[in-house]
Amino acid sequence: MADHGEHREVFHEGDHPHEYEHRDANAKLLLLAGAAGVVLLLLSVAAVQLYYDWYKEGEIYQKVLAPPGEQLRDLRAREDAELGSFRYLDRQKGMVRIPIERAMELYAEEAAEGKFRYPTNPMPVKTPEQLAAGAPAPRAEAPKPR
Repeated sequence: MADHGEHREVFHEGDHPHEYEHRDANAKLLLLAGAAGVVLLLLSVAAVQLYYDWYKEGEIYQKVLAPPGEQLRDLRAREDAELGSFRYLDRQKGMVRIPIERAMELYAEEAAEGKFRYPTNPMPVKTPEQLAAGAPAPRAEAPKPR
C-alpha cells in the first residue's frame, strides 16, 4: 500500500469535497417542475396531433376530392350536350328534345297565357280546424281552358 503521510490534506468537519448533502431536496419545487413538464409534454403532443390532422385533411382534399375524375368530366360533358342540343327522339311520333333554356322559355310563355299542357290542378290548403279534425280538404275546381 502507498504511504500518504506527507501529502494528506486535513479537512475540518463539513468542508470535505466528497461529503454528502445534509439538506433535503425541495419536494414542492420538484413536484411543480414535474407537473409543468407533464403539462408541457401533453400540450406538445396535442399540438403535433392537430397539425398532423390538419395537414392530412389538406392533402386528401388536394389529391382526392378537389380534382374531378375522368368519369365525372365525361358525365358532365354528356349531360351538357343532352341539355343543350336538339334531337329527334321519335320521328314517327314527332317527339324531339330541345335545349333546356328553350324549354323553360316555352313553359314560361304557356304559363303567362294560362294554357298549360301539364297537370297543374291547384290543391286547396287545409285550415287548422280541418287538420285537427282529420277532415279531407275541400275539392278545388280545375282551371278552365281559355
